[in-house]
Amino acid sequence: MARRIVMHVGDVTVAALLNDSVAAHLFAERLPVRIRMSASTVGCCGPAPFEMPVDAALVHRGWINGDINYNPGGGWLAVFVEDEENSGRYGDQFTIGRIEGPLAPLRALTGAYDVLIEVES
Repeated sequence: MARRIVMHVGDVTVAALLNDSVAAHLFAERLPVRIRMSASTVGCCGPAPFEMPVDAALVHRGWINGDINYNPGGGWLAVFVEDEENSGRYGDQFTIGRIEGPLAPLRALTGAYDVLIEVES
């Protein structure tokens, strides 16, 4: 069953829905977590707090704006908010969820943040 989560990035709070993948279920079970993430022109990215199992057949190139992806080879977690039209150049993407609602607040972020991710209460 998909799980709703909340991400607190600085003064920005966004809701997201994790998918039904084994990785997403494991991620939800281990929440809350705090991850140091850096905002860039394409989203927020930081080291995943733990390794997650992925179905190799579902690892893909690129993203859709709003995706929450895990990179199994690099061990990072990212929330993508821009540049989906050029994202195919980036491989090793495994989608575990999607932001629900507007992406504009995340697009406005700059710098690094200690991001708190928790199950929606």
